[in-house]
Amino acid sequence: MTRAMALPSPTPRALPALSSLEQIQDDCRQARAEFRSRRLLDPLKDYNGVYPEAMEAAAFVIDALDRLLVGPGVRRAARPAQGGSGAAAETRDADGQGDSGITMDLFEGLGVDAHGDPEETGGADAELLSGIVGHKLQFQALRALAAPPISEDDLDTLLDARVNKTAVRRHQALADEIGRLLLAALDPHRFPWVLLGREPTESERRTAIMATAVLISMNTVYTRRRSDERDQLEGRLEQLLIDKGYTRAPAPRGGIADVGMLPPRGVFMRQCKLGKHNADLVVMLWDGRLLAVECKASNSTVNGEKRLNKEVVADAGDWYEQFGRSNLVAAALRGVFKPAKVREAQEQGVYLFWWHRIDALAEFLDRAR
Repeated sequence: MTRAMALPSPTPRALPALSSLEQIQDDCRQARAEFRSRRLLDPLKDYNGVYPEAMEAAAFVIDALDRLLVGPGVRRAARPAQGGSGAAAETRDADGQGDSGITMDLFEGLGVDAHGDPEETGGADAELLSGIVGHKLQFQALRALAAPPISEDDLDTLLDARVNKTAVRRHQALADEIGRLLLAALDPHRFPWVLLGREPTESERRTAIMATAVLISMNTVYTRRRSDERDQLEGRLEQLLIDKGYTRAPAPRGGIADVGMLPPRGVFMRQCKLGKHNADLVVMLWDGRLLAVECKASNSTVNGEKRLNKEVVADAGDWYEQFGRSNLVAAALRGVFKPAKVREAQEQGVYLFWWHRIDALAEFLDRAR
């Protein structure tokens, strides 16, 4: 009787190490400590760096209020007459079309004429306003004239128009609508002289400039902080991949819709749409498996749960279903997370890598060949 030759069993593919609850608790403690150290020192340094430029931007905008605001009682310095108003501003409605922007309802009860006679109000200086909109800090200062400050998205929505440098310069009607909106929403505590129809005292001017500079400095630091932490995390992973012999390629236009569009082995992409969701990093490991990584920086356990358990876990489920369970989904974490929620994400198929222990990813990449 001939004995069948035993076939060699396939070598199991490498997997990232799973963490015990004790290890997860220790990682969360270290990540929180690193977060506290950064937040105690970096924000003040960043704030002090932004503040001088914010003061200049605030002073520029506030000293030009008479040329920006539109409405009854606005005191205006003499200046050359504006040219023609041009075509109506490009606006948006539910059908993607429209013809005028602001409606009377927005200004009702605010003491501002939504469609005042340009000769009576003087109109906004469209050229000046265009330059301010095109300057990042000055545009922040402009939107911070309101109480509370108006975000860029809210400004577009309120005006039903795309507010950008070109549109403001080309369309006097849009410039005037911005001027009316800003007057309607103007902070009466910072700018009392405007509503009283007089010139500011030097003390009022200084106070208004300083208060506005503080607002835009804080917003700038907060925005940078959120984006910088994520960018630093992505950048660190990218450098690690390069050090391990991987090559970066541009993400395909429209993203990766199926397995046939995945990159070749040893190639990675940043900010790539993978199936229905965006991945911060799409890596084709040397052993032929896909590794999708999402980078999450959190400043609280509530935020951490949202980023990890509601975003990454949901994306991971869809990716496993579409691209197969032989592939891998991981989260690179930095900041404040709740140990129980981190363990929950791991149990749902998300592998974990930490900023303070990034060597674990390097070790896995060495094994996944």
